[in-house]
Amino acid sequence: MNKKNQKLNKKNLKKLNTIAHLNNFKSKIKTINSEYKDFNIFIKDFEYFISTELKSPAKNLSSQDKIFEGIINRLDYLNNYKNITLRIYLESQKKPKYFLYLTRNINDYFNSFLNTHFEKTIINIIYLYAFNIWIEDNESMDKTMSSIGHAFDKLNKLKTFIRKR
Repeated sequence: MNKKNQKLNKKNLKKLNTIAHLNNFKSKIKTINSEYKDFNIFIKDFEYFISTELKSPAKNLSSQDKIFEGIINRLDYLNNYKNITLRIYLESQKKPKYFLYLTRNINDYFNSFLNTHFEKTIINIIYLYAFNIWIEDNESMDKTMSSIGHAFDKLNKLKTFIRKR
């Protein structure tokens, strides 16, 4: 395969993950595909790769379980490429167009198994919260899973409070 047209795969992503923290990361990704001089194209290919690997939660789960499973599925898979994910996250803080693209891809994944606008809103809020915990968490993701559970507890208390009014 011509290096200029090579797409991301598990092998080259594992290699890139080991150097994602380096200052010359952006120049290194160009060795995989010359189009990656535009970092947005790298992000698009990375998100495309992730989207082809992610599994949706089972359809017979409750809404809350689908949300939990969907978030954990994505973050657990991203654990394989945590350094790249963090690099993209940091770069997206500098350039909002990267953040917008990421958000659209994340929403596409969540929309594939959620039905209501309320569920989609909740998953975005909880995902953002869980992602920030995940950044500091280890591979077991115990803190991340616990934080999602706590978020649901708070949400359920809020629902109860609203219903009583």
